[in-house]
Amino acid sequence: MEQVMGQSFEIVVIGAGPAGLTAAIRLLEMGHSVALVEQEAFPRPQIGESLSPGVRPIFAYLGAGALLEDPSYLPDIPARVAWGRGEPLHVEPVQRGGGLMVDRAHLDAQLLTLAVGRGLQVFQPARMVESTFQNDRYQLKLQSAAGDFRVTSRVVLDARGRKGGHTREHMALAPASVALWTHVPAAASPGEARPGQARIETVEEGWIWGAPVPGGQYRIMAFTDPDSIKGQKLTRSMQQMLSRSQLFRSVVIDDWRFEIQTCLVSAYVHTRPWDRQFIKIGEAAFTLDPLSSTGVEAAMRFSLQTAIAVHTMLTDGNPGVARAFYENKLADAVASHSRWTSDYYRQAATSDSPFPFWEKRRDFCAEALPVINDFTALIKRRLTQESPTTHATEPAAVPIDPLIRFLWDKPVRLSGQLAFSSEFAVTGDRVEIRRALQHPNLSGPLIYLNQIEIPPLLNALSEGDTYGTAIETWCRLVPYHDVKKVLGFLWSTEIVQ
Repeated sequence: MEQVMGQSFEIVVIGAGPAGLTAAIRLLEMGHSVALVEQEAFPRPQIGESLSPGVRPIFAYLGAGALLEDPSYLPDIPARVAWGRGEPLHVEPVQRGGGLMVDRAHLDAQLLTLAVGRGLQVFQPARMVESTFQNDRYQLKLQSAAGDFRVTSRVVLDARGRKGGHTREHMALAPASVALWTHVPAAASPGEARPGQARIETVEEGWIWGAPVPGGQYRIMAFTDPDSIKGQKLTRSMQQMLSRSQLFRSVVIDDWRFEIQTCLVSAYVHTRPWDRQFIKIGEAAFTLDPLSSTGVEAAMRFSLQTAIAVHTMLTDGNPGVARAFYENKLADAVASHSRWTSDYYRQAATSDSPFPFWEKRRDFCAEALPVINDFTALIKRRLTQESPTTHATEPAAVPIDPLIRFLWDKPVRLSGQLAFSSEFAVTGDRVEIRRALQHPNLSGPLIYLNQIEIPPLLNALSEGDTYGTAIETWCRLVPYHDVKKVLGFLWSTEIVQ
């Protein structure tokens, strides 16, 4: 029997993983009414326990930093890496930045509890079975054990992971790959002299990763091409890859009793991630190659940016700017990680390797990706170009006070190579279009230097100004110590002469 519930929200998030909860928490902080639909009861098993160091500032920003301090979690794990040919290298945590192995079932449940405490309305376990868009709102039919009911929202954020869309809606960012994975007791982990180590190694069929996980177990994941395991038992495929390795060979035994599980781990981006106000985040929007080991961090970081785009759309009524910002941030994330993993695989892929995993990666070409709409054209451009930069760091120290005395009475001249463009900028929690500097000595379009907006300072200059009058004008806009930093940067980059 269907139950009709007249609840209405500004945003409904589908999926209570890190991406969905990050967006929900931020949108609640921005003053929006948010509901979340989660299909499974928590806690629920979940892989993806390895968190990169960059998640710490994100959790801190969400006011959830204490959740990472659970004593059962494993921080700062050293690693041995045998990538390509040569002897394995020992990598200390300080060299890797200090990641963290967590219990995702426990962590996700805690993050959900935190969000509920901040006002999140949760429907769990429940799933969305139908959505219709009418009069600028979504009508969602939700199904649960208690019956079916309906809610309405202006925006739907799809954070269902790989379930969020058909594979035909995915643009492959690399050749297909699959993971075979299992747990072994920590005492049986490779290299028992240091069982707390993570291990990464390339083999003929692909590569292998292993690390201790909370609960006294050791996770081993073997990544290969789907063609390499066709027609074979998973146990045999896994044992064959492990037997070829230096670092994992010790766990191969004749009487193999460990259960092997498998999952697709191919990297892709959704071809229509923003469809009206139905917006994909997390793995519903894009997935990274597991080699990057930053999947959770990237998903959470992108959710923060999506929250800004949604807030901008709802408060300014300008979906065009919000959507363009979202799509550009998504394209930047996809391109930067794809270029990094491609370069890293290229280091290990020998020219004569006959195995599909390496052979397909040698031959993969981003230029051959199909273009089906404006967004996929943007992705393709980003994969072959450097991503733009709208912020610059503080320039190298220059003797600024003597420079100011020397320049004081001299006329200010702007470089003839200086140009301006329109770029996205985040002001508070909203996206705006701002003027940016472009110059050959800049790595990309520049709006801010240490949070100081530069174009308005240049616009304030008048014909005939000297450096002295320019400094006096700028001091009416920003403090003098910031003026000195700006002048030192503009002088060192030859934007002013």
